[in-house]
Amino acid sequence: MIGTFTTKIVIKDDYIRKSGMCPLYVQVFINSERKRIPLNIHVEPKDFDKKRGVVRNTTILAADYNLILKKSLGDINQIAINYRLQNKKLTIKTLMDEINDPTSQIDFLKFYEHKLNEQKSLEKIRLSTYKQQRATLFKLRKFRESILFSEFSNDLVDRFVYFMKKKQGNNDTTVAVAMKNVKKYLHLAKKSGITTPLDFKEIKVRATKGSRTFLDKEELKKMFSYYNSDFINPSHKTVLKKFLFSCFTGLRISDIQKLKLDDYFENYIIFISQKTNKIQKVPLNKTAQNFINTEGALFDDDFRDQTINEYLKEIAKICGIKKRVTFHVGRHTFATQFLITGGKVEVLQKLLGHSKMETTMIYVHIVDTQKEDQITKMDRILSF
Repeated sequence: MIGTFTTKIVIKDDYIRKSGMCPLYVQVFINSERKRIPLNIHVEPKDFDKKRGVVRNTTILAADYNLILKKSLGDINQIAINYRLQNKKLTIKTLMDEINDPTSQIDFLKFYEHKLNEQKSLEKIRLSTYKQQRATLFKLRKFRESILFSEFSNDLVDRFVYFMKKKQGNNDTTVAVAMKNVKKYLHLAKKSGITTPLDFKEIKVRATKGSRTFLDKEELKKMFSYYNSDFINPSHKTVLKKFLFSCFTGLRISDIQKLKLDDYFENYIIFISQKTNKIQKVPLNKTAQNFINTEGALFDDDFRDQTINEYLKEIAKICGIKKRVTFHVGRHTFATQFLITGGKVEVLQKLLGHSKMETTMIYVHIVDTQKEDQITKMDRILSF
């Protein structure tokens, strides 16, 4: 598809400036069509080796100039390789277009960004999913300014994982989510006819149990005590209403933020889950009912998720809770406390809206661990 393709560094010495300098170019031939691409480098003719296409060491900046020349040739040849791998026709015009603005057919990051925004505009993904996948794009751009499809290899993937863990301090769950997103967009690229040396199926993502921080009974009481106190910050009280509601229903922040009074019906909350897009019907115990309004809006605020989580950190500190409390801790608290108080795991699966029992079973393992920790405390009764 490319045909004859050659590149070399040349000097335009048929016109010498008053300074005695001449410009250097990358000269490209594609099927007998020639293009000279300026490099913005000028040297005296005596300082340029025409045969080798390099700047001689007779000039102070020779090393720097030659690095630029090498990179320029490499970038142009990489474009040609990508077109050949994808069986696409390369012309002088398409080459110049790629140099001036690399397309999403060549650069994975541009493809990722284009597809991500396309899915958002067509409402194929939820806002929360968009934000999560956009976060992975930010990580990729911190790792590399550009990632060509032809560069994908196990080594590149391993270096990206190392970057996330060692340079960004990401935990295993965050890394796993990022790699799932990379696989997704490589898959979309393949469906678009883009080929890569490393197939998306070859990228292995380690399963992780994730973080399951939850509040125990005493910590819940501390928060409730602060909620009812006379000295509580009004914003804290508003946030605690939603958080404690989550602790006794297991609802995600994305769902609670969307709840309306019309979703409340005879002590049930009936809504479409923001994550699964499925209808959920959650019965409200008396405790949960105390945290909602039955007239007007169910809740009194319009705080953003980030603001709510910032307030929860302040609240945890005031209550003397050393755990890292985010709104999702409320969902974990509900699940673990439900099982601890005798709830059945099959019922919990339905209440949480899990499609797989394996996901719900994580909480069973957490509760079992808690029992093991508690029984060892009996060793303190007698001492041998």
